[in-house]
Amino acid sequence: MPATETIFTMDTSSIKYGPGATREVGEEMRRLGAKRVLVVTDPRLSASQPVQTTLESLRSAGIEAELYDRTRVEPTDASFLDAIAVATEGRFDGYVGIGGGSSIDTAKVANLYATWPADLLEYVNAPVGRATPVPGAVKPLIAIPTTAGTGSETTG
Repeated sequence: MPATETIFTMDTSSIKYGPGATREVGEEMRRLGAKRVLVVTDPRLSASQPVQTTLESLRSAGIEAELYDRTRVEPTDASFLDAIAVATEGRFDGYVGIGGGSSIDTAKVANLYATWPADLLEYVNAPVGRATPVPGAVKPLIAIPTTAGTGSETTG
């Protein structure tokens, strides 16, 4: 039997790393076409330097930035729905998630469901959800991890 090869392609997130990277968020969001950005974090981090630097960078780039700091550790359906409501009402065209996996995942969920409104379980994989494919692109999202853990910043 002949040997076979399996070839696959893996799309990866663009990763910018190093001192001062957070100060470039505003220019990066402007390059991505964002004018109104929701910055998602948790209450413990809202006054931290990474969050304040991000807000300053966005505003210096002429981007309107709103802070959402109600992310829960281990998000619940209710906390996701709260973030989705804020994102939908705010009509944001970009998102920044700052913190651990909970904040970054909350930013992703808010982005997805504000862009493509649906029941919360619509896009969740089966058997829990309906596993409906996402109909199209979502808005730009930049993840700024403040912890080492899930690697949430590297996945869509």
